[in-house]
Amino acid sequence: MRIVGTLIILAITGYFFIKQMVRLGGFMKAAQKSPERFDRPAERIVDLILYGFLQKRLLNRAYGGSMHVMIFWGFCILAVANLTLILRGFFGPEFNLPLLAETEPVGIVYNVIKEIFMGLVLLGVSMALYRRLIWRPRFPEASVEALIILVIIGSLMVVEFVQGGCAMAIAAFAGQVGNLAATHPITFRLGQGFLNLGLQPNSLATIQEVAWWLNLALVLGFGCYLPYSKHFHIITSLPNVYMRRKYPYGQLTKPDLEKEDFGIAQMDGFNWKNNFDWYSCTECGRCTSVCPAFASGKPLHPKKITEQLRDELVENKGGEFVIKSAEVKAKGETPEVPEVILQDRLSAVSEEALFSCTTCRACEEACPVFIEYVQEIVDMRRYLVQVEGRFPKEVERSFKNMENNYNPWGFGFATRGDWAKEFDIKELSEDPGELDVVYWVGCAGSFDERNKKVTAALVKVMKAAGLRFAILGKEEACTGDPARRIGNEYLYQVLAEQNVTALNQYNVKKIVTACPHCFNTIKNEYTQFGGNYEVIHHTELISQLMNEGKIKLKPGAVIDATFHDSCYLGRYNDIYEQPREALQAAGLRLQEMGPSRSTGRCCGAGGGRMWMEEHGTKVNDMRLGDALELAVQPKVIASACPFCLTMMSDAVSTKDKQNEIQTRDVVEIVAEALIMPAETVGAASAH
Repeated sequence: MRIVGTLIILAITGYFFIKQMVRLGGFMKAAQKSPERFDRPAERIVDLILYGFLQKRLLNRAYGGSMHVMIFWGFCILAVANLTLILRGFFGPEFNLPLLAETEPVGIVYNVIKEIFMGLVLLGVSMALYRRLIWRPRFPEASVEALIILVIIGSLMVVEFVQGGCAMAIAAFAGQVGNLAATHPITFRLGQGFLNLGLQPNSLATIQEVAWWLNLALVLGFGCYLPYSKHFHIITSLPNVYMRRKYPYGQLTKPDLEKEDFGIAQMDGFNWKNNFDWYSCTECGRCTSVCPAFASGKPLHPKKITEQLRDELVENKGGEFVIKSAEVKAKGETPEVPEVILQDRLSAVSEEALFSCTTCRACEEACPVFIEYVQEIVDMRRYLVQVEGRFPKEVERSFKNMENNYNPWGFGFATRGDWAKEFDIKELSEDPGELDVVYWVGCAGSFDERNKKVTAALVKVMKAAGLRFAILGKEEACTGDPARRIGNEYLYQVLAEQNVTALNQYNVKKIVTACPHCFNTIKNEYTQFGGNYEVIHHTELISQLMNEGKIKLKPGAVIDATFHDSCYLGRYNDIYEQPREALQAAGLRLQEMGPSRSTGRCCGAGGGRMWMEEHGTKVNDMRLGDALELAVQPKVIASACPFCLTMMSDAVSTKDKQNEIQTRDVVEIVAEALIMPAETVGAASAH
């Protein structure tokens, strides 16, 4: 009877499980190729341990993290018990896996650990139910399905405990108690409770058998249900962590424009890893909870992007379209596509939502399973910009300025190096001789009056250190970062190829820049065009020069300050300590804003937002609010990015706090604290 029943349940649940897994796998097989996901296996295994099994990102939030860890590890421990449960359907109730019999040393230890973790799972489920039903924070959002899953998980633990408690009570009746109180710390006491209720061996055996069947049905039914549910992440999350991105986060894909790869408008444009990301979403809402656009009232909702694209793929026949499209393309034919593009039929990826994104990567940094949002968003922007010509109207002027004068402001490109005449800095075309580094000034540093002061400060520092450097001058063009992130890939590639040609003709090896956007683009993306250089940010250079003793600082009066992390310096390139070290060496007393470093809030300028109008609550005003919430109001808000400097300066002006708070670049503060070499004091004074 037990064998037949087990076979029937296993066959039914197995059939539906395999059917859905094959279906979902078919969608992935038909999808576009993804960048490498299986290279550097040693690093991936370390990531799997750290972020998968040890749940590092989840534990960043104490309540939700500890709750999830208890449930997750409970399931890991119970995997062995569940396998034993199924096998007992074929080999009898006394069957145990090798070494795990209750009298074996390993089995004794395992039983103790198993019961402790079963209790922890119940505690975690209780905490989750409390959070969803009573506490009700903004995230995670209300979900009936999540409640069903929690009830199933709780039920699994209850029937397991009941089954074990009955076994303990039966053993007590038979006088086989021994050291069961120690080896079964919970079920033994539960068994004593059953005895106190007056239950007899026959009744206990019946309850135990019913509990076993319920346990088997719940385990197999739960496993079968997962690929049909929005909790498929229980299966896919660990593989998704293993397949996390290993190429630079600051590197977007390079589409082949000659093959008319102009972005994504339908489901067949996404790659298989996109699909796997959607399957792996835990719906925790951490992505949206840290999104600056969402926090400021914009329609961008990263979690909804994943949910709606997954629903489109799995439930709304998007997957079937992907398969059919792949088959037609394999024949060299053009597939028929839906008349309405995704951006017009899914609210989460509407034109307004997509162009609200600052590409700050806060969502990706917060995601416990490493879902990638920025590339998807930019791909969908690319289609809107390059095929449909749909983008915020004010961006059109910036595009034209970059096309005609190679900078978003539209200043004449021939005047790009005019600022350098005052400092007697040569251009590469003038054959300046052997150099230590090429200074990539960037558009803001060349044309924006406020940021020209940053440029001058960096020149002062490099001269004080005795560095030999030169600039490209009029041969330097915008790196194309705003164009690429907004979605104008064609314009970006034109600018990138032009700049790489200019740099390579002078055999440039090392570049320094004060702009994180230029830094990221030249370092991480120009490799796609044959531009391979050592690129350092000016805060890295300052740190290096201080450590080598090539510059020395003389701190003035101690000033209360805070540092705002640029997204493209921090989250994209993991540069956090160098700017702080420089500021502290210059005498600033730093306080960390609530969201800082990897959790820092964006200034609102990234992703091309610098060139778009912002309506309603402004992200830079919110960032200033973070600084004003500090215990001591800072007198200086320091940054290391021309966009951040502009946005924070605007926010300070909007709040009419110019007389209370200065906004400054790190290098300006360092330059003021420099102890100038004796031979350069006179020259510096002349300037």
